[in-house]
Amino acid sequence: MIGFLDDQRRAQRLPIYLPVQVYGKLDGVPFSENTETINVSACGGLVPISAGVVRAQRLILTNLQTDQDLTCRVARLIRTERGQVLAGLEFLQSAPGFWRSSPYATDMIQPMPAKYPRGLR
Repeated sequence: MIGFLDDQRRAQRLPIYLPVQVYGKLDGVPFSENTETINVSACGGLVPISAGVVRAQRLILTNLQTDQDLTCRVARLIRTERGQVLAGLEFLQSAPGFWRSSPYATDMIQPMPAKYPRGLR
């Protein structure tokens, strides 16, 4: 995989699988894509994406467990050795509780599916 891990992170990343929906525009045409997180942090998350998004593009991310929306930007794009594109999404505002299904929930953490390479976990 190319250019994924940096030693300096603003927040701890956790390997959490959550269903999300990404909304945006490509050449002025709206699109939406269902995907899932590979890892998350209080500042954003990493998701596989097939839409041709670009770095710094603003998107709306929906946590499909809570139906909560949050504006984010594409902080980085990573192409895996298998040709899959991963988008590192950064929240535009602090939202440490965005990934929870409720303020008291701890059951949102699910094991990573085996389809992701070990280095992404």
